Amino acid sequence: MMLTIVGAVLLAVGLYAAWRLAPQRPDVPAEGWFPDPASTAARRRLWDGQAWTAHVADGGEPANRGHHFRGRSRGSWMGILGAAVVVLVAGVAAYRATENVHVMAVTSFLAMTLVCWAFYGFVERQLALRDVVGLGQVAAVAVATAGATFLVAMNLNNLTGSIGGISLATTLVGLTEESTKLLVPIVLFLLGTYRNPRAGVGIGLAAGFGFAIAETTLYAYQTAAASGPSFCGAETPAVTTGMVVSAQVARIFGVSPFHWLFTGIAVAIAWRAWHLYGRKGTPAALGGILLVMVVHSLNDTSATLGCGEPVVQSLLALARYALVIGMYLVFKAWARKHTPPQLIGAVSTGWTPKHLGEQKVSPDGSPATGAPAREPADD
Repeated sequence: MMLTIVGAVLLAVGLYAAWRLAPQRPDVPAEGWFPDPASTAARRRLWDGQAWTAHVADGGEPANRGHHFRGRSRGSWMGILGAAVVVLVAGVAAYRATENVHVMAVTSFLAMTLVCWAFYGFVERQLALRDVVGLGQVAAVAVATAGATFLVAMNLNNLTGSIGGISLATTLVGLTEESTKLLVPIVLFLLGTYRNPRAGVGIGLAAGFGFAIAETTLYAYQTAAASGPSFCGAETPAVTTGMVVSAQVARIFGVSPFHWLFTGIAVAIAWRAWHLYGRKGTPAALGGILLVMVVHSLNDTSATLGCGEPVVQSLLALARYALVIGMYLVFKAWARKHTPPQLIGAVSTGWTPKHLGEQKVSPDGSPATGAPAREPADD
Protein backbone atom coordinates (compact mmCIF):
# COMPACT_ATOMS: atom_id res chain seq x y z
CA MET A 1 0.00 0.00 0.00
CA MET A 2 2.80 2.39 0.92
CA LEU A 3 4.54 1.80 -2.44
CA THR A 4 1.29 2.55 -4.24
CA ILE A 5 0.92 5.89 -2.43
CA VAL A 6 4.56 6.79 -3.04
CA GLY A 7 4.14 5.82 -6.69
CA ALA A 8 1.09 8.04 -7.14
CA VAL A 9 2.89 11.02 -5.60
CA LEU A 10 6.04 10.54 -7.68
CA LEU A 11 4.01 10.11 -10.86
CA ALA A 12 2.04 13.31 -10.26
CA VAL A 13 5.05 15.41 -9.21
CA GLY A 14 7.26 14.10 -12.02
CA LEU A 15 4.63 14.63 -14.71
CA TYR A 16 3.93 18.16 -13.54
CA ALA A 17 7.64 19.00 -13.48
CA ALA A 18 8.20 17.48 -16.94
CA TRP A 19 5.28 19.49 -18.31
CA ARG A 20 6.44 22.75 -16.72
CA LEU A 21 10.06 22.27 -17.77
CA ALA A 22 9.23 21.47 -21.40
CA PRO A 23 11.39 23.71 -23.62
CA GLN A 24 10.10 25.75 -26.49
CA ARG A 25 10.41 23.95 -29.78
CA PRO A 26 13.77 24.83 -31.34
CA ASP A 27 13.60 26.62 -34.65
CA VAL A 28 14.11 24.23 -37.54
CA PRO A 29 15.25 25.83 -40.80
CA ALA A 30 12.65 26.07 -43.52
CA GLU A 31 13.19 24.49 -46.91
CA GLY A 32 16.43 25.66 -48.46
CA TRP A 33 19.91 24.83 -49.66
CA PHE A 34 22.69 24.15 -47.16
CA PRO A 35 26.22 22.71 -47.23
CA ASP A 36 25.93 19.02 -48.06
CA PRO A 37 26.39 17.01 -44.82
CA ALA A 38 26.90 13.78 -46.79
CA SER A 39 29.93 15.00 -48.71
CA THR A 40 33.30 16.61 -48.14
CA ALA A 41 32.97 18.49 -51.44
CA ALA A 42 32.01 22.15 -51.74
CA ARG A 43 28.39 21.68 -52.72
CA ARG A 44 24.90 22.19 -51.39
CA ARG A 45 22.00 19.84 -50.65
CA LEU A 46 18.29 20.60 -50.39
CA TRP A 47 16.71 20.45 -46.94
CA ASP A 48 12.91 20.19 -47.32
CA GLY A 49 12.08 21.46 -43.84
CA GLN A 50 12.00 17.99 -42.28
CA ALA A 51 14.66 15.88 -43.96
CA TRP A 52 17.56 16.00 -46.38
CA THR A 53 16.66 15.20 -49.98
CA ALA A 54 18.70 13.71 -52.82
CA HIS A 55 18.90 17.04 -54.68
CA VAL A 56 22.41 18.53 -54.76
CA ALA A 57 23.98 21.52 -56.48
CA ASP A 58 27.56 22.66 -56.92
CA GLY A 59 28.93 25.63 -55.03
CA GLY A 60 29.08 26.86 -51.47
CA GLU A 61 31.31 25.78 -48.62
CA PRO A 62 32.00 22.20 -47.49
CA ALA A 63 29.89 21.13 -44.55
CA ASN A 64 31.28 20.73 -41.07
CA ARG A 65 30.58 17.01 -40.90
CA GLY A 66 30.47 16.55 -37.16
CA HIS A 67 33.03 15.59 -34.56
CA HIS A 68 34.71 12.32 -33.82
CA PHE A 69 33.55 11.42 -30.35
CA ARG A 70 36.28 11.77 -27.77
CA GLY A 71 35.20 11.22 -24.20
CA ARG A 72 37.99 13.32 -22.73
CA SER A 73 37.00 16.44 -24.68
CA ARG A 74 33.73 16.68 -22.77
CA GLY A 75 34.18 13.78 -20.46
CA SER A 76 31.86 14.60 -17.57
CA TRP A 77 29.97 11.39 -18.30
CA MET A 78 33.14 9.40 -17.70
CA GLY A 79 33.65 11.07 -14.33
CA ILE A 80 30.04 10.32 -13.39
CA LEU A 81 30.48 6.68 -14.36
CA GLY A 82 33.62 6.55 -12.24
CA ALA A 83 31.66 8.00 -9.33
CA ALA A 84 29.08 5.22 -9.76
CA VAL A 85 31.82 2.61 -9.43
CA VAL A 86 33.21 4.32 -6.32
CA VAL A 87 29.74 4.48 -4.73
CA LEU A 88 29.14 0.83 -5.54
CA VAL A 89 32.46 -0.33 -4.11
CA ALA A 90 31.99 1.70 -0.92
CA GLY A 91 28.38 0.59 -0.54
CA VAL A 92 29.21 -3.07 -1.05
CA ALA A 93 31.94 -2.84 1.59
CA ALA A 94 29.49 -1.25 4.02
CA TYR A 95 26.84 -3.87 3.24
CA ARG A 96 29.25 -6.75 3.78
CA ALA A 97 30.29 -5.23 7.10
CA THR A 98 26.76 -4.56 8.38
CA GLU A 99 24.63 -7.08 6.42
CA ASN A 100 21.97 -4.38 6.45
CA VAL A 101 19.89 -4.68 3.28
CA HIS A 102 18.94 -1.00 3.47
CA VAL A 103 22.58 -0.16 2.83
CA MET A 104 22.56 -2.27 -0.33
CA ALA A 105 19.29 -0.71 -1.47
CA VAL A 106 20.60 2.84 -1.05
CA THR A 107 23.85 1.86 -2.77
CA SER A 108 21.91 0.35 -5.67
CA PHE A 109 19.77 3.48 -5.97
CA LEU A 110 22.75 5.84 -6.03
CA ALA A 111 24.88 3.70 -8.35
CA MET A 112 22.02 3.10 -10.79
CA THR A 113 21.17 6.81 -10.84
CA LEU A 114 24.78 7.74 -11.60
CA VAL A 115 25.05 5.10 -14.34
CA CYS A 116 21.89 6.47 -15.98
CA TRP A 117 23.21 10.02 -15.69
CA ALA A 118 26.50 9.00 -17.29
CA PHE A 119 24.76 7.19 -20.14
CA TYR A 120 22.57 10.19 -20.90
CA GLY A 121 25.65 12.40 -20.92
CA PHE A 122 27.17 10.07 -23.49
CA VAL A 123 24.04 10.07 -25.67
CA GLU A 124 23.55 13.83 -25.37
CA ARG A 125 27.12 14.32 -26.53
CA GLN A 126 26.47 12.11 -29.55
CA LEU A 127 23.11 13.58 -30.58
CA ALA A 128 23.22 17.16 -29.25
CA LEU A 129 19.90 16.74 -27.43
CA ARG A 130 20.29 19.49 -24.85
CA ASP A 131 18.08 21.93 -26.74
CA VAL A 132 15.13 19.51 -26.79
CA VAL A 133 15.54 17.41 -23.61
CA GLY A 134 17.89 18.68 -20.92
CA LEU A 135 18.98 17.02 -17.69
CA GLY A 136 16.14 18.62 -15.70
CA GLN A 137 13.51 17.21 -18.05
CA VAL A 138 15.21 13.81 -17.97
CA ALA A 139 15.09 13.80 -14.17
CA ALA A 140 11.40 14.78 -14.15
CA VAL A 141 10.41 12.03 -16.60
CA ALA A 142 12.49 9.51 -14.65
CA VAL A 143 10.78 10.45 -11.37
CA ALA A 144 7.34 10.16 -12.97
CA THR A 145 8.17 6.76 -14.47
CA ALA A 146 9.58 5.51 -11.17
CA GLY A 147 6.21 6.44 -9.67
CA ALA A 148 4.39 4.58 -12.43
CA THR A 149 6.61 1.58 -11.72
CA PHE A 150 5.59 1.49 -8.06
CA LEU A 151 1.98 2.16 -8.95
CA VAL A 152 1.46 -0.18 -11.90
CA ALA A 153 4.25 -2.56 -12.86
CA MET A 154 5.05 -3.97 -9.44
CA ASN A 155 1.38 -4.80 -8.88
CA LEU A 156 0.95 -6.40 -12.31
CA ASN A 157 4.14 -8.41 -11.87
CA ASN A 158 2.53 -10.12 -8.87
CA LEU A 159 -0.06 -11.80 -11.09
CA THR A 160 -0.57 -15.48 -10.36
CA GLY A 161 -1.23 -18.33 -12.77
CA SER A 162 0.73 -19.69 -15.69
CA ILE A 163 0.66 -20.16 -19.46
CA GLY A 164 2.39 -23.19 -20.92
CA GLY A 165 4.25 -23.78 -17.68
CA ILE A 166 5.56 -20.20 -17.57
CA SER A 167 4.20 -17.86 -14.92
CA LEU A 168 1.66 -15.30 -16.11
CA ALA A 169 3.76 -12.45 -14.75
CA THR A 170 6.81 -13.63 -16.72
CA THR A 171 4.81 -14.22 -19.91
CA LEU A 172 3.29 -10.73 -19.83
CA VAL A 173 6.35 -8.92 -18.51
CA GLY A 174 7.07 -7.20 -21.82
CA LEU A 175 3.52 -5.89 -22.03
CA THR A 176 3.24 -4.77 -18.41
CA GLU A 177 6.67 -3.22 -17.98
CA GLU A 178 6.91 -1.55 -21.39
CA SER A 179 3.36 -0.19 -21.02
CA THR A 180 4.37 1.25 -17.67
CA LYS A 181 7.45 2.90 -19.15
CA LEU A 182 5.45 4.26 -22.08
CA LEU A 183 2.81 5.84 -19.84
CA VAL A 184 4.67 9.10 -19.14
CA PRO A 185 5.93 9.65 -22.72
CA ILE A 186 2.42 9.13 -24.11
CA VAL A 187 0.91 11.57 -21.60
CA LEU A 188 3.54 14.19 -22.50
CA PHE A 189 2.83 13.65 -26.18
CA LEU A 190 -0.91 14.10 -25.64
CA LEU A 191 -0.22 17.27 -23.65
CA GLY A 192 1.52 18.67 -26.70
CA THR A 193 4.91 19.12 -25.05
CA TYR A 194 8.38 18.36 -26.44
CA ARG A 195 7.17 18.89 -30.00
CA ASN A 196 10.35 17.90 -31.72
CA PRO A 197 11.05 14.61 -33.53
CA ARG A 198 14.44 14.33 -31.82
CA ALA A 199 12.96 14.59 -28.32
CA GLY A 200 11.72 11.00 -28.37
CA VAL A 201 15.21 9.63 -27.76
CA GLY A 202 15.64 11.64 -24.57
CA ILE A 203 12.09 11.08 -23.31
CA GLY A 204 12.32 7.33 -23.96
CA LEU A 205 15.68 6.97 -22.27
CA ALA A 206 14.48 8.99 -19.28
CA ALA A 207 11.46 6.71 -18.87
CA GLY A 208 13.76 3.70 -19.01
CA PHE A 209 16.04 5.29 -16.42
CA GLY A 210 13.16 5.82 -13.99
CA PHE A 211 12.03 2.22 -14.30
CA ALA A 212 15.57 0.85 -13.97
CA ILE A 213 16.32 2.89 -10.85
CA ALA A 214 13.05 1.91 -9.15
CA GLU A 215 13.30 -1.76 -10.05
CA THR A 216 16.98 -2.08 -9.14
CA THR A 217 16.37 -0.51 -5.74
CA LEU A 218 13.45 -2.83 -5.00
CA TYR A 219 15.38 -5.88 -6.19
CA ALA A 220 17.93 -5.32 -3.44
CA TYR A 221 15.20 -6.18 -0.93
CA GLN A 222 13.66 -8.95 -3.03
CA THR A 223 16.99 -10.69 -3.66
CA ALA A 224 17.90 -10.60 0.02
CA ALA A 225 14.53 -12.16 0.89
CA ALA A 226 14.51 -14.70 -1.97
CA SER A 227 13.23 -18.17 -1.17
CA GLY A 228 11.38 -21.01 -2.84
CA PRO A 229 11.93 -22.41 -6.34
CA SER A 230 14.01 -20.60 -8.94
CA PHE A 231 13.02 -20.04 -12.59
CA CYS A 232 13.85 -23.63 -13.43
CA GLY A 233 12.19 -25.18 -10.40
CA ALA A 234 15.30 -25.82 -8.32
CA GLU A 235 15.18 -24.75 -4.71
CA THR A 236 16.85 -21.40 -4.11
CA PRO A 237 19.90 -21.83 -1.85
CA ALA A 238 20.27 -19.77 1.30
CA VAL A 239 20.92 -16.19 0.28
CA THR A 240 24.30 -14.74 1.24
CA THR A 241 25.59 -11.18 1.08
CA GLY A 242 27.80 -12.24 -1.81
CA MET A 243 24.79 -13.45 -3.79
CA VAL A 244 22.95 -10.17 -3.20
CA VAL A 245 25.98 -8.15 -4.25
CA SER A 246 26.55 -10.23 -7.40
CA ALA A 247 22.88 -9.98 -8.37
CA GLN A 248 22.79 -6.21 -7.91
CA VAL A 249 26.03 -5.56 -9.77
CA ALA A 250 24.79 -7.71 -12.66
CA ARG A 251 21.50 -5.83 -12.66
CA ILE A 252 23.09 -2.38 -12.61
CA PHE A 253 25.57 -3.00 -15.41
CA GLY A 254 24.03 -5.88 -17.35
CA VAL A 255 20.25 -6.12 -17.00
CA SER A 256 18.96 -2.61 -16.37
CA PRO A 257 20.53 -1.04 -19.48
CA PHE A 258 18.09 -3.10 -21.54
CA HIS A 259 15.24 -1.20 -19.91
CA TRP A 260 16.36 2.13 -21.25
CA LEU A 261 17.46 0.67 -24.57
CA PHE A 262 14.07 -1.00 -25.12
CA THR A 263 12.10 2.09 -24.18
CA GLY A 264 14.50 4.54 -25.78
CA ILE A 265 14.20 2.82 -29.15
CA ALA A 266 10.42 2.36 -28.92
CA VAL A 267 9.69 5.96 -27.94
CA ALA A 268 12.24 7.35 -30.40
CA ILE A 269 10.55 5.50 -33.27
CA ALA A 270 7.02 6.42 -32.17
CA TRP A 271 7.87 10.05 -31.43
CA ARG A 272 9.55 10.58 -34.78
CA ALA A 273 6.81 8.77 -36.71
CA TRP A 274 3.97 10.71 -35.08
CA HIS A 275 5.66 14.10 -35.30
CA LEU A 276 6.81 13.73 -38.89
CA TYR A 277 3.88 11.85 -40.41
CA GLY A 278 0.93 12.35 -38.05
CA ARG A 279 -1.65 9.57 -38.20
CA LYS A 280 0.14 8.00 -41.15
CA GLY A 281 3.03 7.28 -38.82
CA THR A 282 0.89 5.25 -36.40
CA PRO A 283 1.64 1.83 -37.97
CA ALA A 284 5.40 2.44 -37.69
CA ALA A 285 5.01 3.75 -34.14
CA LEU A 286 2.89 0.84 -32.95
CA GLY A 287 5.08 -1.65 -34.80
CA GLY A 288 8.18 -0.42 -33.00
CA ILE A 289 6.42 -0.51 -29.62
CA LEU A 290 5.02 -4.01 -30.14
CA LEU A 291 8.35 -5.36 -31.33
CA VAL A 292 10.06 -3.99 -28.23
CA MET A 293 7.40 -5.63 -26.05
CA VAL A 294 8.04 -8.97 -27.77
CA VAL A 295 11.80 -8.66 -27.33
CA HIS A 296 11.37 -7.72 -23.67
CA SER A 297 9.12 -10.71 -23.03
CA LEU A 298 11.57 -12.96 -24.87
CA ASN A 299 14.31 -11.63 -22.63
CA ASP A 300 12.48 -12.86 -19.51
CA THR A 301 10.74 -16.01 -20.74
CA SER A 302 14.01 -17.35 -22.18
CA ALA A 303 15.17 -18.00 -18.62
CA THR A 304 12.35 -20.54 -18.26
CA LEU A 305 12.17 -21.82 -21.84
CA GLY A 306 15.86 -22.64 -21.81
CA CYS A 307 15.97 -24.51 -18.50
CA GLY A 308 18.54 -27.26 -18.86
CA GLU A 309 18.99 -26.39 -22.54
CA PRO A 310 22.03 -24.12 -22.95
CA VAL A 311 21.74 -24.23 -26.76
CA VAL A 312 18.14 -23.01 -26.58
CA GLN A 313 19.10 -20.23 -24.17
CA SER A 314 21.95 -19.17 -26.45
CA LEU A 315 19.70 -19.06 -29.51
CA LEU A 316 17.07 -17.04 -27.67
CA ALA A 317 19.73 -14.63 -26.44
CA LEU A 318 21.08 -14.20 -29.96
CA ALA A 319 17.55 -13.59 -31.25
CA ARG A 320 16.81 -10.79 -28.81
CA TYR A 321 20.21 -9.15 -29.29
CA ALA A 322 19.77 -9.31 -33.06
CA LEU A 323 16.33 -7.71 -32.81
CA VAL A 324 17.55 -4.88 -30.58
CA ILE A 325 20.60 -4.19 -32.75
CA GLY A 326 18.50 -4.37 -35.91
CA MET A 327 15.94 -1.90 -34.57
CA TYR A 328 18.71 0.45 -33.49
CA LEU A 329 20.41 0.38 -36.90
CA VAL A 330 17.14 0.93 -38.76
CA PHE A 331 16.25 3.84 -36.49
CA LYS A 332 19.72 5.35 -36.85
CA ALA A 333 19.61 5.20 -40.65
CA TRP A 334 16.18 6.83 -40.57
CA ALA A 335 17.02 9.47 -37.95
CA ARG A 336 20.21 10.66 -39.65
CA LYS A 337 18.20 11.97 -42.60
CA HIS A 338 16.35 14.30 -40.23
CA THR A 339 19.35 15.86 -38.47
CA PRO A 340 18.63 19.57 -39.05
CA PRO A 341 21.21 21.82 -40.73
CA GLN A 342 22.04 23.79 -37.58
CA LEU A 343 23.15 20.59 -35.82
CA ILE A 344 25.48 19.35 -38.54
CA GLY A 345 28.84 19.63 -36.84
CA ALA A 346 27.31 19.41 -33.35
CA VAL A 347 26.34 15.75 -33.54
CA SER A 348 28.97 13.04 -33.81
CA THR A 349 30.04 11.74 -37.20
CA GLY A 350 28.09 8.55 -36.53
CA TRP A 351 24.85 10.56 -36.65
CA THR A 352 25.78 12.83 -39.56
CA PRO A 353 23.52 12.18 -42.60
CA LYS A 354 24.92 9.61 -45.02
CA HIS A 355 23.76 7.70 -48.11
CA LEU A 356 21.27 10.38 -49.13
CA GLY A 357 21.53 9.79 -52.85
CA GLU A 358 22.43 12.35 -55.49
CA GLN A 359 20.21 14.07 -58.01
CA LYS A 360 22.11 17.03 -59.42
CA VAL A 361 20.53 20.36 -60.16
CA SER A 362 22.36 22.62 -62.60
CA PRO A 363 23.46 26.11 -61.51
CA ASP A 364 20.56 27.76 -63.38
CA GLY A 365 18.06 25.73 -61.36
CA SER A 366 17.03 23.31 -64.13
CA PRO A 367 17.01 19.62 -63.23
CA ALA A 368 20.01 17.72 -64.52
CA THR A 369 18.43 14.29 -64.12
CA GLY A 370 14.72 14.87 -63.98
CA ALA A 371 14.64 16.46 -60.54
CA PRO A 372 12.09 19.21 -59.89
CA ALA A 373 13.50 22.61 -60.77
CA ARG A 374 14.58 24.40 -57.61
CA GLU A 375 16.80 27.45 -57.58
CA PRO A 376 19.66 27.07 -55.10
CA ALA A 377 19.58 30.02 -52.75
CA ASP A 378 22.68 31.85 -51.64
CA ASP A 379 24.09 30.71 -48.30
